[in-house]
Amino acid sequence: MKKKLLLILLAALVLFSFSACGSKKASTDGNEPYAVENSDADPFYKEMKELENVRPIALMIDNDTDAARPQIGLEDAYMVYEIVVEGRATRFMALFKNFELDKVGPVRSSRHYFLDYALENDAIYAHAGWSPKAAKDISSLGVNNINGVAGDSDIYWRDNTYDKTWHNLYTSTSNLSERADKKNYRRDTDKGMPNYNEIDETPNGTAVTEISIPYANFYKVTYKYDEASQRFVRYVNGKEHNSQTGDALSTKNIIMYTVKNKNLPDTENKGRQDLENIGSGTGYYFSDGVMVEINWKKTARDAKTEYTLKDGTPLKLNPGNTFIQIVPTYVETAITEAE
Repeated sequence: MKKKLLLILLAALVLFSFSACGSKKASTDGNEPYAVENSDADPFYKEMKELENVRPIALMIDNDTDAARPQIGLEDAYMVYEIVVEGRATRFMALFKNFELDKVGPVRSSRHYFLDYALENDAIYAHAGWSPKAAKDISSLGVNNINGVAGDSDIYWRDNTYDKTWHNLYTSTSNLSERADKKNYRRDTDKGMPNYNEIDETPNGTAVTEISIPYANFYKVTYKYDEASQRFVRYVNGKEHNSQTGDALSTKNIIMYTVKNKNLPDTENKGRQDLENIGSGTGYYFSDGVMVEINWKKTARDAKTEYTLKDGTPLKLNPGNTFIQIVPTYVETAITEAE
């Protein structure tokens, strides 16, 4: 009888062990997901830490004119780069680790200097077409890419709800993730995540209420600080920059700095741009309604941009999404300090 009881107990123990193992969330590299020791850590920080070894997908999103807006997906990216393109318009590159989004876009073509930021984040790069230099660099640099014009058009689609010209191409992050697997792209990374605080920490700097970035006379970006949400709400040409969801775009963090740009001669002579983004300079970090002066340094196209405070201390972002505004030197930005 005792022997039978012992066997029952052992069987129950084995079943419990398998059940416990099955309840743990799998990680992309086969290792256990990172456990955040600080139970008070911000939920965004916890999520990013858990996904630290998941390779992101970087998607080019249209912003050429009003026809490109409203976009969808910018609100779900953990980091968004905005950089000038030809004609003084801008384009976004949004980084995702959420691979369950049903619709993102509208999607546009690659420009070669966006590759520098895809590479530094070790991201799989999604786009729809390319400039001549971008096409050459994607090939020579061996960039893992998913092209909605050549080779991967079946996972992109047209939606005429907001525009019936070329500003209407969309995809989903689930489509992109599945295609990355089909192409046998590496899905894990050792680059780590951005340098975040575990909990929100208001920087020691100057209180501000508004940031103005007039990229062109037809395109002016403004961020206004909202104390209730502790976020900067984004405006374009005086109106809230809304998503297709109807919600106003906002961000927890903003990094802004200037670089020189110039026309890049190419076979099509369309005034495409080149940036002097390899080097160093100064800029600003904004969070919690506060502005802090920073330094930036990027030593190579695939090197991580280093952001430091004026005393050399590495910049730590508050937990939340980040917009990185890389601004031409000819743009006269304006910052309104709090009274």
